[in-house]
Amino acid sequence: MNTDALVELIARRVLEELLARSGSLTTEAVKKETVLVVGDCADRDALAEKLGQGFSLSFAADLETPEAAAFDHIVLASLPNSLLSALTIGLERGSEGCVLVESLLLGKTVHILEEGIAYRRFRETAKPAFYKVFQNKEEQLLSFGMQVTGLESLAAALRGQVPPAAPAPQQATVNEVAYQVAPPAEVSMTDTSVTGQSCELTQRVVGERDLRRCLEQGYTHITLGPDSLLTPLAKDYIRMTSELDVVTL
Repeated sequence: MNTDALVELIARRVLEELLARSGSLTTEAVKKETVLVVGDCADRDALAEKLGQGFSLSFAADLETPEAAAFDHIVLASLPNSLLSALTIGLERGSEGCVLVESLLLGKTVHILEEGIAYRRFRETAKPAFYKVFQNKEEQLLSFGMQVTGLESLAAALRGQVPPAAPAPQQATVNEVAYQVAPPAEVSMTDTSVTGQSCELTQRVVGERDLRRCLEQGYTHITLGPDSLLTPLAKDYIRMTSELDVVTL
């Protein structure tokens, strides 16, 4: 073998080795974390763009039998009210529910996109007590190992770089009426004493309103002072109210 042929052979072998090593490095460099997206995704391109090049996306809707164990991350793109309710009791509702239940049983964290939580869109219109029902269900999902994450911070959340988004706030809004349950009011009439279920009225004139107020407070046995006088309306009220017992000392 002449010198030129030997040099060419060596150069070719060196080039092949360099290419092989380069290919191995490239393969390692482009290895991506796999993400299974469950639920309706309105804009797949936007989701892929937000996640960047480090993730490989698959959509459960495109797979015949998606298996949660085959993916690094699970993302729930939309959470309708029916699915929210089903998951709180561990119900495998449809193929999506099956994947999510399997993910939780495997100990995986399911990242719920905040923008896809259906009930939150009605915060300004729903009655507070009814809205609270769905908030409680969301909190229950979080206790199962799910996390609520905004689209902008999803990539960082998948890498464990940011804490999950907080649940929907529960303080009153402009359309919410705060209801307070006050303790039973006491009978506040003058010259009145209350003992057990009995009410004693010692004022000079006792009217219908006095008797009505005692009864509203739950006192069915009313004792009048020796000098108390009943008005005609009070007497009529006593006759018409069978549960009221009025005696004079």
